[in-house]
Amino acid sequence: MLKQKFDIKTFLFIFGAALLGTIWAVYNRGLIQHPYQYEMFRPLVWIIFAIPFAMFWGWFFARPTERWWAAFVCFCVYFFSPFVAARYESCTVLTGSFNLISCFVETAAAQEAASANGHAIYFQTIVVIHVIVAFAIALHRGLRSSTMPGNEELPQYEAS
Repeated sequence: MLKQKFDIKTFLFIFGAALLGTIWAVYNRGLIQHPYQYEMFRPLVWIIFAIPFAMFWGWFFARPTERWWAAFVCFCVYFFSPFVAARYESCTVLTGSFNLISCFVETAAAQEAASANGHAIYFQTIVVIHVIVAFAIALHRGLRSSTMPGNEELPQYEAS
């Protein structure tokens, strides 16, 4: 059985950067209050953008050769997590707990209730989703050696 070496540097760079992004997202969440004004648009965007953006930079500095892979993965996290958070909000906003009935049957009432409370569940959920995904990605990259070729020279062999 092969022993896998855990790359603590990669894990700490990616997850540490994601935690810095979390601090920034939570700080920006504290700057806003419902009903939202135009001036609150920037903090609302930072809540959604901060963690994937910070995670990208952590990954970039941990493994520069994987920068395009990091950009793709972090963009996917940024792009798809709002859909998951919105669905979770519509499933929980009416009953206070996860309920599939309100997800698919009571969508109009769920939308009304979510709008009435300023989508508080959505903005809390997206931060939690990003932290969980950042931990999973950092753990995955920490357990895997770099798959991208570096700048080191390849061994030269003589033709026989």
